[in-house]
Amino acid sequence: MIIVSGIMVVLIALTQQGSASTIPTDIQGMRVSWNNSLRYNFGMRMQERDPRIANNALYDQGDALFDRYDPITNRLDWLSEFDLIYQTRYGLRVTAAAWYDAAYDSHGRSNPNALGASAAPLSYVNDEFTSYVEHYTHGPWAELLDAFAFGAFDVGHTVWNVKVGRHALVWGESLFGSAHAVSYSQAPSDGIKSISNPGASAKETALPSNQLSLLAQITPALSLMSQLGFEWRPNRIAEGGTYFGADGVNEGPNVNRLPALEGGSGDLGLGLNWRPAWLDGMVGLYGRRFDDKGGWLAQVAGNSQTRAVYSRDIELLGVTLTKNIGGTSVGAELSHRRNDPLVSDSAASGAKGDTWHGLLNGVTSFGPSPLYQSSVLAAELTWSSLDRVTHNPELYRAQGYLPTCDSGATIRGCADQEFMSLGVSFVPAWLQVHPGVDLEMPLYFSKNIKGNAPSNGGGNEGFTTFKVGLTAKAYARHQFDLAYTAYDQKLEAASDTVFGSRVLGAPYQDKGWLSFTYQVAY
Repeated sequence: MIIVSGIMVVLIALTQQGSASTIPTDIQGMRVSWNNSLRYNFGMRMQERDPRIANNALYDQGDALFDRYDPITNRLDWLSEFDLIYQTRYGLRVTAAAWYDAAYDSHGRSNPNALGASAAPLSYVNDEFTSYVEHYTHGPWAELLDAFAFGAFDVGHTVWNVKVGRHALVWGESLFGSAHAVSYSQAPSDGIKSISNPGASAKETALPSNQLSLLAQITPALSLMSQLGFEWRPNRIAEGGTYFGADGVNEGPNVNRLPALEGGSGDLGLGLNWRPAWLDGMVGLYGRRFDDKGGWLAQVAGNSQTRAVYSRDIELLGVTLTKNIGGTSVGAELSHRRNDPLVSDSAASGAKGDTWHGLLNGVTSFGPSPLYQSSVLAAELTWSSLDRVTHNPELYRAQGYLPTCDSGATIRGCADQEFMSLGVSFVPAWLQVHPGVDLEMPLYFSKNIKGNAPSNGGGNEGFTTFKVGLTAKAYARHQFDLAYTAYDQKLEAASDTVFGSRVLGAPYQDKGWLSFTYQVAY
């Protein structure tokens, strides 16, 4: 805590020297800027342990790490962005991030009385976190994010915008995640920051990779985009033994854990956006071939060892639509995947198949009311369905394929034919409550309302997240956030399993937490 407080004092003092800076140059037409942001986040566990999670050896380590009212994060983040632009057509961008979380140290914890410990041993030798966990959860650590050059080139009567180097691409119209979107596995995500670091922006949570991308304006109504990947990176998830992690996975644990069978470089993508005048909207067509970034995370590799396995050569075809209807911005997607990794038994490999995915969303704003001065409402409905199982059907975790799923299929994590989920965000705002200060109250709710998704990692029935917060934005540079986040899910005591319970989805039922965040740009 002393270290974090000292760094906060120094960096906040530095921010008083000026805001986002433009660096003067003697070269005509060149603009150079160096922008920085500092974020401090403090989070506290607000719930007692649920014995159905705490006494289950599959989940006890993350649950044992912090008691009620303990800090679960006490973290400082720094994001630095350097941009050089020449004649508004050429340039380069480099960004980097650094962090330190004083809530963690080098050791984990476990419940010595957890049920099923012989089948699910500790994640770490001597309960000591590995360097991977130390780097990405505890710190101090830093990493390079974006590092790419770009240029705009005239080709006949068209303009071609090219980027090469480390950057992230996210296509399509989804609002609340990409699990069932045309952007599925397009950019690996930093799930550690996403779930435990309120205020982290998409610039930090979408992990860039080395690739070549193109956006060409063919006509005023028609644009072409493409992607060629030179590097494969997996999603970064909360590691086993950390507060939001499931024991035994993923990159960090070193007990009975083998290196992953990774994906490869060479992701390909092609998209076409069409804005006909008669539509007053945009239609998008997309085709992609890529390797999975999520993976089957605990596949059996022999001798009681496990490893992550990432599926290769997934193919996706999708169509999107955006249009303003009665003042509401509406987006829709429909996509079909081949060789999609399915929910599978923990064998050496997994089942694959063809799946359908869709989403429908809308964003609208409201003017003054007796309760607020303005507000923004966003909602999204997602859907997926199994088309057919094409590879290793005997490993598909679903009724009619595995005997395990013949009874109590949903709570056992067995896939259903269809899956649906709903997410809603509502943000009322009050402007100038004090000179230079605006207030917002972000409200968010999401629930998987039907089925366990056929696709691996696609979602489990009943899993619910809700969040209520209060945000103060001061003088265009400072932001203060107070929020409470809680979760609900299906789980049950179960005497017929050595673990004593069944937990459907990530073990978050007892992990409700209160967070305070301060951000400043300079």
